[in-house]
Amino acid sequence: MKASSDISEQELIARYQESNEQDDIAQLYEPYMPMVYGTCLKYMKNTTDAQDGMMNVYELVAKKLLSHKIDNFKPWLYVVTKNYCFDVLRKKNRRLDKKEVAEIMYSEQVFHPDSVDNEKEKTLHNCIEKLSTKQKYIIKAFYFDKMSYQEIADSNNIKWSTIRSKIQNGRRMLKKCIEKNAS
Repeated sequence: MKASSDISEQELIARYQESNEQDDIAQLYEPYMPMVYGTCLKYMKNTTDAQDGMMNVYELVAKKLLSHKIDNFKPWLYVVTKNYCFDVLRKKNRRLDKKEVAEIMYSEQVFHPDSVDNEKEKTLHNCIEKLSTKQKYIIKAFYFDKMSYQEIADSNNIKWSTIRSKIQNGRRMLKKCIEKNAS
């Protein structure tokens, strides 16, 4: 995407990294403000927090651009925005129900226990039983007991990132198992 003065995003990033000029970052950020606002609104669920988020993401991007090499600005900006929203939600210590967590953590259309109808419920439980003991516990704790990643991590003395990874891998394995049984 060309900026108004026909300077490429890469050139704007390089120029900003050298000069730390706010005009450069503003010119780079401005076309993506609707995307950032929309992303913040999706996760924060209110306009005031989304507007604050849009401005805070701007400041965060200004700092991060000084120390990061960015090849594709738009996808990088989207990830920064999403991570900012997750951090805000975590800091508020807001307990999300499992549907909200699923919407936040998994934007792609893949298996999720909430999407299972009554006919597939038995298959789901059979597939869960095929998981390793640790993974079975984590999947059940997250989806059925509504525990957060941090609560599971704390109660098992495991890193938060390990819990996230086990849930993602468990979801993939459950999806494959259910698809195999549906065939």
